[in-house]
Amino acid sequence: MRRLTLSLCLIFGVTAALASAAERNPQELELTTQRVIIFKDGYSLIIKKGTATSDKEGEVFTDEVPEAAVLGSFWATPEQGRLISMVAGWKATKNSEEKQIPCTQPLEILLANKGKQAKIELHDKTIYNGVIREVLVDRTEAPLAPAQMEFLELAAAKPKAPLPVSSKVSRLRPAETTSEHTLTSVAGSNFVLRTDDGDVLLQVPQIRSIQVKDMNTSLSKTLTTSKRTKRLSFKLEGAEKKQSISIMYFRPGIRWIPTYRAALSDKKPAENGSKKASIELQAELLNEAEDFEDVPVDIVVGVPNFRFRGTPSPLTLEATLRNALAEAAPDLMSNGGNSLSNAMYSQQVASVRQERANAGAQGTVNLPGELTAAGAQDLFVYNLPKLSLGKSDRIAVPIFTAETTYRDIYTWDVHAQKHDVAVAATDAGKNSPLTLSKNEVWHQITLSNATNLPWTTGAVMIMQGQQPLAQELLTYTAPKDEVRIPVTVSVDTRGSITEKETARDLRAMEWAGYNYARIERQMKLHLCNNKPVDIKAEITLRIGGKVTKASTDGDVTIGPYNASDWIQYTGHPAVNNSSTVVWKVTLKPGENFEPEVTYQHYARH
Repeated sequence: MRRLTLSLCLIFGVTAALASAAERNPQELELTTQRVIIFKDGYSLIIKKGTATSDKEGEVFTDEVPEAAVLGSFWATPEQGRLISMVAGWKATKNSEEKQIPCTQPLEILLANKGKQAKIELHDKTIYNGVIREVLVDRTEAPLAPAQMEFLELAAAKPKAPLPVSSKVSRLRPAETTSEHTLTSVAGSNFVLRTDDGDVLLQVPQIRSIQVKDMNTSLSKTLTTSKRTKRLSFKLEGAEKKQSISIMYFRPGIRWIPTYRAALSDKKPAENGSKKASIELQAELLNEAEDFEDVPVDIVVGVPNFRFRGTPSPLTLEATLRNALAEAAPDLMSNGGNSLSNAMYSQQVASVRQERANAGAQGTVNLPGELTAAGAQDLFVYNLPKLSLGKSDRIAVPIFTAETTYRDIYTWDVHAQKHDVAVAATDAGKNSPLTLSKNEVWHQITLSNATNLPWTTGAVMIMQGQQPLAQELLTYTAPKDEVRIPVTVSVDTRGSITEKETARDLRAMEWAGYNYARIERQMKLHLCNNKPVDIKAEITLRIGGKVTKASTDGDVTIGPYNASDWIQYTGHPAVNNSSTVVWKVTLKPGENFEPEVTYQHYARH
């Protein structure tokens, strides 16, 4: 119990010592964060400004050295004059301060009250009255144990107070590799008490109680702190004058994730089939870099090309580029297949087909009053209001709300793969070698971006009233363009397919010493609308071979051989094509659509 009391007293005493801030060196830059520009890939550009008074050599410095900055992105620019050099290195410092530490044992009480009249009672109930003349002790420097330092940090931690509106201070803590704290320790077992009968040598362990008028209960001890810290020094033109420097660097550790909510109206569509909808965008920010207080923040649609983003700047004095965000949220920074991977949120063109929006489509964007948006080269920047965001914090910021339109579309994508079967037999009644990779009709929506703002790739929650319909991926959509978003598989819209061989010529072609048979086939697709309303449907058929005829105005595209059209293909790729046919049709309730194609392909034998 006594050791615990001693430890806690030391902790609180040292906490008070560390809380006492030393006067700021006039040559040390007082940095403020001017702006943070955040990209979707987890990197950001940080711009800071610092002021200080240069010394006789024209030098100023800062210990706020970022632990992560990309090669070639670390720049310092003086407001006036010229930067002569910027030096990064290690600075060893040692600081000793006298602090009043609470006494935790009788020996320390005797030292604190040396020269005072005292009444000493021993364990054998002998009582002495006199002046504490001398306390015989050895003084040593004792390092603080890790456990004590851990308690110290917890005791020193303060809850976050509301940040002042005018505050824009930088909160990048000086980086340290070593930090050691020592505190003066006293040891001894004897003291001298001057009584009326003379000086008496007494042993401290024999003391039962000490009585002193106006007793001192704290003792002056020396707290010594040794640190090895990174330091950036700037040599400028002009000695002993006030200097201002702007510093910028590109680093990992902060990213923003776009999330959308699309609210669909179920009211009767217009004559062109479009319905009203609204879409909201919010930015979810993750910060694992450094603290920011009341700082202007820009978020960027698009990702800049930084070739050396994985290489650290030598000025950070780090062997590798630290990416705290990758450690804190690895799923968000991976290139794997998870739903929040960086690949998903990278800037990409829609994988589904996009169509140009109707020329007459109109839309309005309701931006918050303090929010503006502006374009910059191939990137688009949203300028957010000033934000305060601590390291390890997360925040969601509304970006815009837009009124727009959408159309329902039912899509059936048929990819017909074929086995490269033997062709010696001519029996057309055999089972078809056709294999369908999918046979699902999807209900999708075509959402119009009727605004002058681009929609960046992000997750979208699709709602109709209070009913959630789906969560999917909204891919990059330029202003006045359209994006197609899958909603769900339509159970009331069924598709089926049949195929038969109509002819074959076993010696139609010779290629590289092999005979190839030309096989002609006919394929019929069947789509039925079992919904109680009209639907617009789109059927896309892809198949290995060359389509020679497509009924009902099917749009045919002939392309080169595609390996994914075949299973165990043994022929030469040059002899076969890959064909795509697209049909667009409006189906009334209960109506069927049965398009046909005739195609041919070659098989080696």
